[in-house]
Amino acid sequence: MTRSRCCSIMSAEESREVERAIAKLKSFRDGDLGVICAIACGKRAVPALRAMLFERECSGLYQGRCRAVEALAVLGAHDVLIEFLETGRTIADPVERVGEDAVINAAALALANLREQHVFEMLLRLAQRPALTGVIGTLGAFGRVDAIPALIDALEEDASRPTAEAGLKKLGRPARAALLDAATRQVPSGERESESSARQRRSALRLLAGMRVPREIWPSLRPLMHDPDAKVAVLACEICFDRAPAAERPKCTHRLIGLLAHEDWLLREEIEGCLVAHFDKATATIERYLNETPPSSEDRATRSQVEIVLRRIIARARAVPQASR
Repeated sequence: MTRSRCCSIMSAEESREVERAIAKLKSFRDGDLGVICAIACGKRAVPALRAMLFERECSGLYQGRCRAVEALAVLGAHDVLIEFLETGRTIADPVERVGEDAVINAAALALANLREQHVFEMLLRLAQRPALTGVIGTLGAFGRVDAIPALIDALEEDASRPTAEAGLKKLGRPARAALLDAATRQVPSGERESESSARQRRSALRLLAGMRVPREIWPSLRPLMHDPDAKVAVLACEICFDRAPAAERPKCTHRLIGLLAHEDWLLREEIEGCLVAHFDKATATIERYLNETPPSSEDRATRSQVEIVLRRIIARARAVPQASR
């Protein structure tokens, strides 16, 4: 039965029920109740919900349309959601664009359990736009290796990174090669790397560290211990403690000690935590540093600050039972 035919056979009271449900959906106070009322109207509410979903909202307010998405999903009107996502709309106004993206994300998430090829392909096309977290989340839910490039690209954006990381963790081993490539690729170049490229590399390294990469991958990551980006260098050193040959650990510890002297407090805390966690592998190098005579050219204040941190690391590590590290 067509939508128009469905509308034509509604009684006047049924039509008013749908109108009241839509009015509640648009209300700040009764919005959640409106979802329940729209669902209670059944399929006859679908045309009105569709009209609300496709209606442009120049104010950027998106809550009402997202509630319409919720009702459409419960009513099984996935065809309407797909139609909406496939309809490309050019919106220049940044405020309206934010609201539109929120509705797109809600519609994409509502299709997370609809594992159909045409839906997957549509989501891949949408993922070419940045920061569509719902699209990235639904792609990750598919658990398909052909979603990996889109998930890797999403690591560049602060908004979509946690969602992309969750999808890549779910994929696990099949994502390793792409993560290794992302971790070692500087865009546009090593001399002029963009901040988004650095964010992507940090995220990729963090994921690789969590996956406990095979030891044979370590030689590809070794140069990153001396990366210009200090956060990348620290992450590479963390992997070094876990996966590199024991002979390389003193160099790794020296690198972390060197970074203690120059980086911000947040990264110093990360370095300190790393050295505490791997104290049994770093202790000899730390004690050698504390006992050696510093070069005359070394800044005394900086040296003193580093020594204070190292002694705190020793105290913290010795206070923690070895089995728990």
